[in-house]
Amino acid sequence: MIKVGDLGTAQGYNAAFRVCSLPKDQRTAEFELFNVSKQQPMQHRMRVPASALSPFSEDASQAGARFVREATKD
Repeated sequence: MIKVGDLGTAQGYNAAFRVCSLPKDQRTAEFELFNVSKQQPMQHRMRVPASALSPFSEDASQAGARFVREATKD
């Protein structure tokens, strides 16, 4: 179960988000876009159904590809 402060992904989005609020009824969640490599929020908040959230996971090959992509970005 995802909780406030956790990193997650949302169905239909190709990004990582940090959960900002999750009401007691757990029907909707407010989250903000999160830059995983810089470990910083990007100040863009959204609200989605809580059922669309899932925990963020990144395996070693995904992390390696992200490091290379960020290192070679202009």
